[in-house]
Amino acid sequence: MLYQEGWGVGRIKHSLTYSGGLSRSYTRTYAPARRYGFEGLSPYTRPNVVEVAEAIPFAMLTGGSVEKLYGLKGEIVSRGVKAITGLDMPVFPKRRFQHGALSREKLRRHLPEQEAAYRRRLSAIYA
Repeated sequence: MLYQEGWGVGRIKHSLTYSGGLSRSYTRTYAPARRYGFEGLSPYTRPNVVEVAEAIPFAMLTGGSVEKLYGLKGEIVSRGVKAITGLDMPVFPKRRFQHGALSREKLRRHLPEQEAAYRRRLSAIYA
């Protein structure tokens, strides 16, 4: 559901090359699962679940605000966990996986800040 909001964080819903977070999730999961004999299945990719998720008016509910979108997603997940388990799940501010793994200076030595640099590098691989 969290990958189906339809407007995300200021990008087209599906990249011309990759589909974003959900495909990254599959990529990170597929090889290890395959290596150890598992076949992955996510209930969140079932057509009826996607249909319900895409019908949620995220843009209207958040006024197009990225901060409100992330807050809403956290609230939805927290309420779901509470409804199913009875446990209160803390909701933390959105952070990218990369944040905290390296200092900003070290990160920028390996990965440029501008998206255009990544696109040029990707294009060079397939040129």
